[in-house]
Amino acid sequence: MVQALRIGYWGLILAIVFGGKETGYAQVLKGKVTDATTGTPLIGATVFVLSTQTGTTTDADGRYRLLLPQPGRYRVLFSYVGYRAETREVVLSSSSSVTLEVALVPTAIEAPAVTITAKAQATDVLSTPQAVVVLEGEALRLRQGMTAVDALAQIPGVHLMHTGTGIAKPMIRGLTAQRVLVVQDGVRQEGQQWGDEHGVEIDAHAAERIEVVKGPASLLYGSDALGGVVQLATEGPFIYDRPLTGTITLEGASNTRMHGMHLEAGGRQGNWAYGGNLTLRQAGAYNTPEGLVPNTGVAERHGMLQLGYETQLVRWQLAYKRYRARLGFFEPEDSEALSHPVERYRIGEPYQRVDHDLLQLRAQWRLGADRLELQAAWQQNQRREFEHEAEAPVELYQTAGPSLYLRLRTLTTELRFHHRPLGTLFGTVGLSGFFQRNETLAEEALIPGARIWNGAVYVFEELVLSRLTISGGLRWDTRRLVVEKNEMLGVTAQTRTYSAFSGAVGLAWQVRPDLSLAFNVGRAWRAPTLNELFSRGVHEGTGRFEVGTPTLQPEQSLALDGTLRWLRPRLYLEINAFVNRIDHFIFPRPTGLRDPDSGFFIYRFDQAQALLWGGELLLNLGVTDWLHLHLGGDVTYTENRETRQPLPFSPPPRLITSIEVHRERWGPAFEVMLRLGPTFVAAQRRVAPEEMPTDGYVLWQAACSARWSLGSWQLVTDLTVQNVLNRAYVSHLSRLRPYGVLDPGRNVQLRVMLQMP
Repeated sequence: MVQALRIGYWGLILAIVFGGKETGYAQVLKGKVTDATTGTPLIGATVFVLSTQTGTTTDADGRYRLLLPQPGRYRVLFSYVGYRAETREVVLSSSSSVTLEVALVPTAIEAPAVTITAKAQATDVLSTPQAVVVLEGEALRLRQGMTAVDALAQIPGVHLMHTGTGIAKPMIRGLTAQRVLVVQDGVRQEGQQWGDEHGVEIDAHAAERIEVVKGPASLLYGSDALGGVVQLATEGPFIYDRPLTGTITLEGASNTRMHGMHLEAGGRQGNWAYGGNLTLRQAGAYNTPEGLVPNTGVAERHGMLQLGYETQLVRWQLAYKRYRARLGFFEPEDSEALSHPVERYRIGEPYQRVDHDLLQLRAQWRLGADRLELQAAWQQNQRREFEHEAEAPVELYQTAGPSLYLRLRTLTTELRFHHRPLGTLFGTVGLSGFFQRNETLAEEALIPGARIWNGAVYVFEELVLSRLTISGGLRWDTRRLVVEKNEMLGVTAQTRTYSAFSGAVGLAWQVRPDLSLAFNVGRAWRAPTLNELFSRGVHEGTGRFEVGTPTLQPEQSLALDGTLRWLRPRLYLEINAFVNRIDHFIFPRPTGLRDPDSGFFIYRFDQAQALLWGGELLLNLGVTDWLHLHLGGDVTYTENRETRQPLPFSPPPRLITSIEVHRERWGPAFEVMLRLGPTFVAAQRRVAPEEMPTDGYVLWQAACSARWSLGSWQLVTDLTVQNVLNRAYVSHLSRLRPYGVLDPGRNVQLRVMLQMP
């Protein structure tokens, strides 16, 4: 089967290279983009052709000119900051030129314009069948925290399962860990994500844009995406338009005494573009209304280098990313120290060191009306846990050997061919694969060593009609797992093979230009992980003695969701509803027994049918040009169909509210924004066996942002306050909850960014 995939992979490349003869651009699309209320031209508006993924911006007169490869039907997206994006359909006949003029309507509210994650190629959100959220610009900047996924905490339908302030994992509609894929610039992040205490190894400053697809997304991103996909995208070096420019960011936070610095620089000369960044941060133990929580400090060093080359027909981009972190582990016996003096920056025993390296190559060829994309990446994740006392707790690294050392190396490749429009049919054919080598290199063995091969082929097609978009596709995956012998775990050498189909069908119906209804049904699957199959021993991160079950079957998910989107000049409303049935759902079942050596309770991985259902609400309302109201909420119910009891760590219902004031000018400051609002979290009484219920609470959040001119430089200041009233509370999704440890108290965070000309 692997040999057949190799033949198909290279056969597709040869067919495309020798078959794509049409490289001339003979069709011209031109026109003008103006303000719908005043008729004035919009300078710098974006004009983007969705099927060819090419675009341009308007000039000083609001005019644009685009070259297209051949006659046909094209969908063109027009967007501009402060205006509602418009998608227009244009038919290019044998004539060499077509004029399309568009008047954009001003809008005072936030509404997503384009998504690059929900489909095989970028498209407007109103034509997307799945529920998708896009964070970028000021909205993303003001939500950045200690981890790369902290920005998602206020998104309806998305929660964070966290351990203190330094470790967080996204939870989408009640699913987390291995069931939610985190993707960085198109590459699956592979870093032992099955562990509850294993965070996302991505710099919090790296993402220029974050997209969340809620619901199964295995069709495009492979197995495991039962809950959804979180993609963190960087702009790449091609955004620069001069030889050298950059930014310097200084930040600090009161709760953990966090202090950090982020440097970013890059430029462009001719066809070449280049860039890089460096992040240094250190945070101490976090503070609660009852005192510091010991050994929850974080020290980080991250960096990235990029090099790109671009012509009209080809684009290459090479990037190297390095993530280094040291994180303390709070242990249950430390709870007695909560009321005693704690050295804030001390990272003592136990602690973990995480190193993640990523080398990525992206290439794109425009072959006439066709387009070919190649993605290749190498990752190495090294996770070491130390149980001895650190000699120099403030320094980042120690030299003594770890008690647990897991090393995961992953090589991924993907080839996507976006074929030319066939009338109103747009589509993508893809081949993908990855190889993994998992090693256990220390005395303690949590999982056995293993090698994994995975290959897949998929097709995704989209039929675009005047008011209706129908999309769907099919994917086939095969996975081969070769497990090494491990006497400590009682595992014999063995080989396992898993194969499955994934698919999705969806439609988006624009009832009116400002109103759309979307429906999607998707099927996804997930193979059991090494820890679920073969673990046998104490898992310090979860505080359990875990026992794997070698007979586990792959999970199978069937989900249905519907979305209503209503976009007006001063209003954006989105309502989602979903139901997700998962057969052979894998979970750790408590046995009620204790391990005599460690004293931890014994949990054995088991399977049952699970059902998750619920919905989300998002409302952005521009009362006036300067006053905005935001309302969001979600509710998720989970159930083990065998026992009729909820699944562990089910998120409680939540309502997120805020009021914003915007001013173009306020003295010397401009683009000023003030925000204040409470988040209401309900009590969670529907809990799994052996799980304690939690009370409801209300948290107030505040933020202020402004820009300042310093000659040719620009200064951006962001001030945010979490838990304004210093409320004592316990999140149901905190992994420290079973030990009675409170979540963080008031936290004032200041970020100052100086942008070079």
